[in-house]
Amino acid sequence: MKWWEISGVAMVLWMGNPAMALETEAMRVAEIKVVQPVVPVVIRNEINPVIGFCIRTEGSTETKSLESVGLMLKGSGIESAEILTGIAEPPEKFGKRLGERMPITGGEMTVSGKLPLVPGENWFWLSVRLSPAADSDGVIDAAVCRLKVSGEEIGVPDGDPAGTQRIGTAVRLPGDDGVKAYRIPGLVRTTKGTLVGVYDIRHNNAADLPADIDVGVSRSTDGGRKWDPMRIAIDMGNDPKFAYDGVGDPCVFVDRVNGRIWIAALWSHGKRSWRGSEPGMTPEETGQLVLAYSDDDGKSWSKPRNITNEVKNPAWRLLLAGPGTGITRRDGTLVFPAQFRAADGTPFSTMIWSKDRGESWHIGTGVKTNTTEAQLVELTDGSIMINCRDDCGGSRTVAVTNDLGETWQPHSSDRKALPEPVCMASLLRVPAENGTARLFFSNPASTRARDTMTLKMSEDDGVTWPEKFHTLYDVRGGFGYSCLAPVDDGHLGILYEGSGGLYFLRIAIPESGAN
Repeated sequence: MKWWEISGVAMVLWMGNPAMALETEAMRVAEIKVVQPVVPVVIRNEINPVIGFCIRTEGSTETKSLESVGLMLKGSGIESAEILTGIAEPPEKFGKRLGERMPITGGEMTVSGKLPLVPGENWFWLSVRLSPAADSDGVIDAAVCRLKVSGEEIGVPDGDPAGTQRIGTAVRLPGDDGVKAYRIPGLVRTTKGTLVGVYDIRHNNAADLPADIDVGVSRSTDGGRKWDPMRIAIDMGNDPKFAYDGVGDPCVFVDRVNGRIWIAALWSHGKRSWRGSEPGMTPEETGQLVLAYSDDDGKSWSKPRNITNEVKNPAWRLLLAGPGTGITRRDGTLVFPAQFRAADGTPFSTMIWSKDRGESWHIGTGVKTNTTEAQLVELTDGSIMINCRDDCGGSRTVAVTNDLGETWQPHSSDRKALPEPVCMASLLRVPAENGTARLFFSNPASTRARDTMTLKMSEDDGVTWPEKFHTLYDVRGGFGYSCLAPVDDGHLGILYEGSGGLYFLRIAIPESGAN
């Protein structure tokens, strides 16, 4: 084949490819798309994406620029708003700003500036900052009304893409008190009505034990609207020779008989956590299960008590708590979830219990191989349901016991009712006025990734979780841990690992079945 024949073939291919032809045309706006994913607007967050829009362009010559955006913004407590460049998903980090951040003076506003468009998709997001006094039961809504691109008014699709965004509170953010990261939330409501949140204080980075980690506590006496300064509940030392004697993965629970608040946590003396722990009983051999308690509504905490010798089998490599939260049964028995690694390293979920107000502790048997982080509730018939992270993935393992964990039977919902991407989850039983009870469950409701944080409700002791009772509360990905607690007679509280911190949401209980 001669060179001009090759050239001719190339010319035919080029002439037949519209995309290649468009590259030589002047840029034009081909499509406008508006999206409003479910993303809470969080008090103390610098960035809160409320609504996004995409300007898709064709052609590459005579580049055009976005010059202004007309918006309708509704909701109380909004201090300022800005338009930022981003990506298709609601991002944690943004690029350039259109013009300046705007103070909010009314419902309708125009943001002006100049940002050049590129060929293809150009994503922009409206981000707001809230006043510390914003109503945590309120909502934020927005609409994109008009766009101006290089002097031309561009039409925007009609309609509200999704609706409103909840207002939440950042209980802990990276950098608070000089700490790099906060993880592993637990949450309870005390007998005095105080919300007590617990978590890992990960001083140097977000990595798991062994590391410089302590157990922190945050309290709220007004239903989660405001939170007291952080307290440290458990600190086992800071000697770098022993990996700072890190302690974490807390499980918090309340003795409903006497009001005492308990925290169970794993102490790693050196490299004695999930991967470094070995059979044995001493801190030099294996991770230690420690308990601390508070008798003043979470303001101060006892010296940690080591219960490893009471409940651990010496052959096991490791024993640790849930994490999350435990329960008080109707007969007064204290119960909290636990997990252990057998001599060969295989993990099992289980439970630990006390009938004498925490003077002595006892442990059940393993539920099933490859189960780990779990949560517990007492069902209507008095049996205990355990809901387990299953390292095989796909769905949760669910079992019941009638003998305090000596034996376990699969529940009818086992490995089919609750999808998961292999992650911790939360389970809560809320009694109703008519004597019945509802179960609530929170996790990343996905099998592909830790995203799509969803609250679900069951009215039949967890046999079914109807889709009409599903409430998506944060679509974004993250570490995915969460913990539920009742706030008052009408609200649930969720403390969860949001986009960059530990976030708290109040959700009205009737709303949990409103989606």
